[in-house]
Amino acid sequence: MFLRSIFLASYFILIVLFSAFLKYYDTLENFLVSSFDFHKEKLVVYDYIIVGGGSAGSLVAKRLAEDSNKRILVIEAGKRDFGFYNVPSMGILLQNSPFDWQYTTVPQKTACFALPNNSSRWPMGKILGGTSMINNMLYMRGHKSDFDEWFKDYKEYDYNDILYYFKKLERLIPVRDLIFHTILPDILLKAVVNLGYETPKENLNCQLGYSKPKTILHNGKRWTTAELIKQGKITNIDIRYGCVVEEIMMKSNFEAYGVKYRYSGRKYVVYAKLGVILSAGVIGSAKILMLSGIGQKKHLKEVQIPLKVDLPVGHNLHDHVTTGFDLVLINQTLDIGIEQILSPLSLWKYFSKGIGPWTTTGCELIAFFNTRNTSERPDLQFMIMPLALKEDNGIYLRHLMGIPSSVYSTYFATNKQPAITILPVLLHPKSKGFVKLNKNDPYSSPVIDPKYLTDPQDVETLIKGIKFIKELVESDELKSIGAQFNYKPFPGCELYQFNSDKYWECYVRHLTMTSYHPIGTCKMGHPEKKSTVVNYDFQVKTTSKLFVVDGSVLPTETSGNINGAILMLAEMASDKIKRIDYLLIGKCHILEIFNIMGSNSEINKNKIK
Repeated sequence: MFLRSIFLASYFILIVLFSAFLKYYDTLENFLVSSFDFHKEKLVVYDYIIVGGGSAGSLVAKRLAEDSNKRILVIEAGKRDFGFYNVPSMGILLQNSPFDWQYTTVPQKTACFALPNNSSRWPMGKILGGTSMINNMLYMRGHKSDFDEWFKDYKEYDYNDILYYFKKLERLIPVRDLIFHTILPDILLKAVVNLGYETPKENLNCQLGYSKPKTILHNGKRWTTAELIKQGKITNIDIRYGCVVEEIMMKSNFEAYGVKYRYSGRKYVVYAKLGVILSAGVIGSAKILMLSGIGQKKHLKEVQIPLKVDLPVGHNLHDHVTTGFDLVLINQTLDIGIEQILSPLSLWKYFSKGIGPWTTTGCELIAFFNTRNTSERPDLQFMIMPLALKEDNGIYLRHLMGIPSSVYSTYFATNKQPAITILPVLLHPKSKGFVKLNKNDPYSSPVIDPKYLTDPQDVETLIKGIKFIKELVESDELKSIGAQFNYKPFPGCELYQFNSDKYWECYVRHLTMTSYHPIGTCKMGHPEKKSTVVNYDFQVKTTSKLFVVDGSVLPTETSGNINGAILMLAEMASDKIKRIDYLLIGKCHILEIFNIMGSNSEINKNKIK
């Protein structure tokens, strides 16, 4: 107990020092950039401008720069990163810092009742690499049915095209097995086999069953596509940090030709000859389009922005919702508590060999279910973690989740036993929300309303997930580590009979959390459909030379973590943008165009068989 107190004190000091460092680093960066205006030394005309250096934006930049005659500019709102940020277990410390946009939803009417102001915090990376700098580093593709649904109105669609781009991507990025895990996944895998579940060895395609996840790690470090383009790695790519794009410039025929942005308090303009590509994320891309006069006519009139193109920008907002922290109590620690993370041995293992607890992704086992047994496409995911929200005694983790002290002290802190977390994740929510501008101001926080759990079916699916957890806890294998269900009533739900559907509905509506997977605000689809914003060439409808490539274009959620699918679309979009350029300048014959597109040529289709 004394030793744990020492480690907790050390942990607290580490958090304070690291938070101070992040603020100092941000202040220092602002001072340095204000003392030297390097923008005047750079080109003001590029072939392509990419707004946002996250997962998609960085990958598109790398692919477009493969033509050495093209000049690419990546405009990133965040600052330069620091090498320590690539330590996998440290990514969580970037949340709620200057490297996080720190978005918050509006108060929810049917969810988030246990959170301050009934609002959910939405961490999103404000750094080169984007949200992939603060996520769980898990990699999966998604289920075949996800992509069939996305492209159902696209006559040229072939699932082999999707596979082609995934395989092209996987030759580029370091997809690998977990470097570190506790005994928990092996215990659970034995349990689920006895319960009759499938355990596919590799489950990139989100098949039903339990498996250890794949991750994106390289030499023990967090890896993002930003590694491909960091300053100096590719000579025809320039990166401008700390820049907030205020507007896309368009001609009278809605052709994009540049952007206006602000850097260190000064306004700048930069021009694009071939295209402007928005990769600013599900919130950022929608916000920039609306600020530029592309959005719903009624809303733009409300915020006094002249309408250029009437499109449903900001609508169709989906998110993977989760719940269920600290529901499973056990009688032993699992070699990944505060003591293990901060031990000198763990430090030595990481910096000498790139192994040990510092490489943890947090999630050690995933599972996929169809709760209605209606298809092979899952509607529920488990993310299984060997840690509890209360692991750090409320010093840091609860603040990230937005758990107020009253809820923490009366529910989480009262459990003296160690706990594990099995999060049921709603994969295909029926509830949909929107993003709107608060006012005509690039620096004003947008209005984010996901309308969590407005559809009762979403609640039913999550309740079924909690019942699956109870089934696991009652297995002999989990009983071997003293597993038992947490029977303490959640604050606000005491009036309901514990374990009844009414109780669990109350629980889910109180402890409603994001899985960090919002999508859909610039929906991709058939150009004749009123619900779509971009077509299957990733081009904003009615415009030219204006593209969106990021999670905002996903029409619906994938059946699992979304980063893999976003990267696949970035590969696809890069080829489509190249094809448009080649067609415009008449540079190649039709056969060469097919080769640029990749999988649409018979030669390349044969490669994936």
